[in-house]
Amino acid sequence: MAQSLSSHYIITKDGARLSYYSIGNGPGLIILHGSAGYALTHQELALKLSPFYTVYLPSRRCRGLSDPYPESLDRDGPLVEHKDNDDPDQNSHMIRIGERSYRETYRPSFKSSLLEVEVFDLESLIASTGASYLIGVSSGALIVLHSLLSAETLPWINQIQRIILFEPPLICSDVHPSLDVNGIGQYERDLAEKGEVSALVTAMYTVQLGPTWIPRRIMEVLAWIGFTIAGRSGKGPKGPNGEDLGKCTLKDMAHIIRYDFAVVEGMIQDSKNFQALNSRGEKIMLLQGEKTMEYMKEAMSILRKSAPNTTHLDIPGVGHELLVNSDMRGRPKRATTIIKEFFSPHASN
Repeated sequence: MAQSLSSHYIITKDGARLSYYSIGNGPGLIILHGSAGYALTHQELALKLSPFYTVYLPSRRCRGLSDPYPESLDRDGPLVEHKDNDDPDQNSHMIRIGERSYRETYRPSFKSSLLEVEVFDLESLIASTGASYLIGVSSGALIVLHSLLSAETLPWINQIQRIILFEPPLICSDVHPSLDVNGIGQYERDLAEKGEVSALVTAMYTVQLGPTWIPRRIMEVLAWIGFTIAGRSGKGPKGPNGEDLGKCTLKDMAHIIRYDFAVVEGMIQDSKNFQALNSRGEKIMLLQGEKTMEYMKEAMSILRKSAPNTTHLDIPGVGHELLVNSDMRGRPKRATTIIKEFFSPHASN
């Protein structure tokens, strides 16, 4: 391999240490991973882009070698307390989606504080790396989208010349959601009452990750085997000098996915808000795989209609796994040329 990953850290405004890796030469490009990932989830994509860009692969909090979220985030408890005899129609903690409603799982203050942490962490990465380009993947794309919608109060976003949003799991208030949002609350109940294996399987069914036709009992057995094999030994992939490159196991994810679910719930909003993207639409590509989940297609369709000035592109024959490493069924080679063509004309700006 002509190049190898270089390891770096930055210190955030609350004193946390965030880990990221870099590789390549040229304008800076940050790839912000989604819920089931960490920095090295997109290592193959970074290698393919490294002849043209300096690619930065951060691990969001609790992933890889990055520190946890601030303790203050969980101080008052992340969950809304619902009584068993609550009447859903009279409950104040309800979220409306079109003609439907469901019980809010996470406290509004928890969701807003979490989004603030994620956005300021991204700001710290951009300030430290001087990156000009940004790819947000799945829940990472939600964080980038939130930053774009807050651009008037986040002037640093203007440093970014071009942005790719890959399949954000967005739920809009004017459509019938195909994502089972009630599964978010069930995930939290399973985590508290049944344990990590059950919670992870519920999360997988909720986001339609993996083969949904497999019976739940078999999925739980497979998850348990995955827990057993991976363990929590800390023996992740090693760098050329034997350094720990970090990892995020299935057992880790059983707990960490709470934060991504809270980001999803915190980003539920009316699609009219996305019209603000038109003011910078020429800078944004909405990228998706043809075979992705229906609720992802639904989200992308809403974004496209709300912000028609953006660039839209579907890649045939692939789904939500497109940008991850090949050992996760990814097809990063399929996206490399598309990314270059969208970024490269502006690489010298």
